[in-house]
Amino acid sequence: MTREPEGLEDRLRKLEKINRALMSRVERSTDFSGNGFSLFQTAIVLEGQVSARTSDLKRTLEDLSDAYARLEDARDEAETAKQNLTSAIEAVSEGFALFDDAEDLVMCNAPFRALLPDIAARLVPGTPFARIADYFSQSRYLVLDQQRNAEAWRAARTELFRKPHAAFIQQLSGDRWIQVSNKKTETGATVVFQTDITDIVRGERLRRERELDEQAQLLQATLDHLPQGICMFSRDLRLKAWNHRFVDLLSLPVRLVVPLAGFDRLWDWLGKSVFAFDPVGAGRVAGWMRTPSADLDPIELTKSDGTILSVSGNVMPDGGIVVSFADVTAARHASDALREAKETLEERVEERTAALTREVLERRAIEVELINARDKAQDLTKSKTRFLAAASHDVLQPLNAARIFLSLLSGTGLDTRQLHFAGKVDMAFGSVEEVLGTLLDISRFDSGSVEANIVPLSVAEILTTLTAEFQPLADQKQLKLRCVPTGLFGLSDARLLRQIVQNLISNAIRYTATGGVLIGARRRGAMISLQVWDTGLGIPEDKRDFIFEEFRRLGRDLPDAPKGAGLGLAIVRRVARLLDHRIEVVSELGRGSCFAIEFPACPAPQREARPPTAMERLPVDLASFTAIVIENDLVILEGMMELLQERGMRAIPAVSAGEALETLQSLDKTPDLIIADYHLDQGTGSDAIAALRHAVGHQIPAIVVTADHTAKVQAEIRDSGIAYLRKPIKTAEFFALIHKVIAE
Repeated sequence: MTREPEGLEDRLRKLEKINRALMSRVERSTDFSGNGFSLFQTAIVLEGQVSARTSDLKRTLEDLSDAYARLEDARDEAETAKQNLTSAIEAVSEGFALFDDAEDLVMCNAPFRALLPDIAARLVPGTPFARIADYFSQSRYLVLDQQRNAEAWRAARTELFRKPHAAFIQQLSGDRWIQVSNKKTETGATVVFQTDITDIVRGERLRRERELDEQAQLLQATLDHLPQGICMFSRDLRLKAWNHRFVDLLSLPVRLVVPLAGFDRLWDWLGKSVFAFDPVGAGRVAGWMRTPSADLDPIELTKSDGTILSVSGNVMPDGGIVVSFADVTAARHASDALREAKETLEERVEERTAALTREVLERRAIEVELINARDKAQDLTKSKTRFLAAASHDVLQPLNAARIFLSLLSGTGLDTRQLHFAGKVDMAFGSVEEVLGTLLDISRFDSGSVEANIVPLSVAEILTTLTAEFQPLADQKQLKLRCVPTGLFGLSDARLLRQIVQNLISNAIRYTATGGVLIGARRRGAMISLQVWDTGLGIPEDKRDFIFEEFRRLGRDLPDAPKGAGLGLAIVRRVARLLDHRIEVVSELGRGSCFAIEFPACPAPQREARPPTAMERLPVDLASFTAIVIENDLVILEGMMELLQERGMRAIPAVSAGEALETLQSLDKTPDLIIADYHLDQGTGSDAIAALRHAVGHQIPAIVVTADHTAKVQAEIRDSGIAYLRKPIKTAEFFALIHKVIAE
């Protein structure tokens, strides 16, 4: 509103100047020497111009009048606003001052001037801040630090004033305190606030004094409860604090133990009375206290009454010292007694050491004998395992040949009586095979050569497969064999767990005459209980440990006692120990028994395997297939050839991998199947099959037949993509496997 009238005034001045110039020109242009018509013409022109200018001038004067009116209104409003602002600033309880961008005082309120009354009259608008800072530094109400004079205070205040934002606390006389802050505005001006914080500072000081009093009381209470005597000296060796124990231990008179008591007087009295018989130790302590460059390591002083005090000291951050006194008389006497006892004991220890040395030598000799005996026992166990493995293999080879030819013999048109005898022979061979396999398993478990592979497995897969395998045996005895469906998964070794359950089912069927066998699993908390129930003879309570021993069978003296070697449960116990599975037996005489194996449960894997069904003979015509048979035992080779040819297959014999490769070159077609013994004269059956597959360029279906039942051999064969078949072979199982691998 101020700028518009100022512009109108400038325009008015310019118009007046133009008017004067025009009038002057008219006067100067009058040509008295000219004719009258020329003067008339000039007058007419000038009259028109003057009239136009006069109209413009009138309008301008009118605009100027309006502008002056508006200017007066704006001035009134500005004056009102200034008065309101001044009143508001004066009403503020804090000191307020405004400086322009040239650092000159524009205005300040009464509280700002009242803080320093001796310079209040000098705080007038227009005064530079540098001069005001000088006034402040010279005021008698300003309290300066001991390290700062008026000149230094003025320089520091000027530096803070020129910062964008700054604040500090200043003490005034009469224990008054103010907080001074300044801040620059966007136009470059500076606003200064001075706030009286005297009440706040005094309240904080009072609170701190109370806290210090409480801390002092707490410190004194703590000192009084310490078992040691404690005293604290200031830097100039004046007594500041102590506890009752300090007075008691040093037998100090009350007149000497007063606040700010001097160390020299106190220690002089102690040296003449309490430590009169130990001047050297007392001198060491006094020397440290007078020049405490570092902490004092414990020094023992002896009092006149024989009491021994341990003195130690620490230097405080402010240069003072803390000295502690502890009564170690009892500890010192005990130490002396221990030293004497030690000297006595050393003699006894030397004597006992000599005796123990002799005893140790004797025990070492015994230990060497035990180690030798253990190594010998381990060697014997390993030797027994190797012997049983070799013996089992050597026995199973001819047994395998015998069963092959027995199977061939059964198909040669024997009469009923001959077939009966052949069946008995087959059963006898089966018993021999079972006993040999079980003995070999027991030997392997006892030697520790079997390792468990604990993985998540499907309980249904094991139970379904074993139910299908034992169904023919149950049907033969006219027993009902039933498996309860389950979806449980557990943590165990699939092969070893299957061996446990297989032995339990076999025993249940063997010792059950009527009724049936029930197989199932149930969840018990975090465990799975896999159970085999039967309706057999039952087991007396005092015989439930007896049945797990080797060659132990219940009721073996009865005329209709079940036949068996008594090794199945011995295998079960050994495998359960290896797997850390618990076996539970529940039985009632005349009603039956329940054998349960307990192992941890686990969640089902993301991709659940479908439980396999019983192996069934696939509808494959073997007459059009060719098989290479690799067997170094000529008797078994002959029997295998006869078996295959009896089913219509073309069988080509070979005793080694080399002979099989030579035969392969003379064939008119690639063989459809390879059947090989594992232990050949040169290499293994797996190697021979790999060589033949490499020669033809593709994976020919293959089966390894072996009497080596170790897990290592089984894993090697299966990892090579080869089917595994145990010797002695069973004809039905043998051809079922042939159908399966050919179909796949």
